[in-house]
Amino acid sequence: MFEEYEKALEKHQKSLKVTSLPLISWDFYGLQMHEIKEFNTLQNNWKDKIVYVDIIESKKVIIVTDHNFKIIFSSRNVTEMNGYNYREIIGKSPRIFQGKETSEETKNNIRLAIKERKPFKEVILNYKKNGETYLCEIDALPKFDRKGNFLNYIAFEKTA
Repeated sequence: MFEEYEKALEKHQKSLKVTSLPLISWDFYGLQMHEIKEFNTLQNNWKDKIVYVDIIESKKVIIVTDHNFKIIFSSRNVTEMNGYNYREIIGKSPRIFQGKETSEETKNNIRLAIKERKPFKEVILNYKKNGETYLCEIDALPKFDRKGNFLNYIAFEKTA
């Protein structure tokens, strides 16, 4: 029932036409708590849990994909790294960050690790929303449920 409420609230918030509001300290707290709650709900079925706050405090971006490798979660600090709002990339492939100068060898290494459901760590040339390039260090892990079924990939990213 709580999840239905959250989905309805999210749908309502997306429909609002408000572009800016004055910020107070509780706004920052509320945004962070919502993000933590969203992430914790996502990892409910994972065998091994991750302490979200530890990752965010290390200034890493968190991106989670589903079994079809579509982005289902992104920490809000993704905007600082590449200019995309976290909502813009939901439902997209992480390939949205790649471009013509991205190394085929690196992409193949990542593809192979994903195919074999193995962790990987790579530095890849990615593209910001404005077209500028940046080196991105990706440390990614497959996530499984308690029965060993593959559920998600989680990537911890930072500029290299």
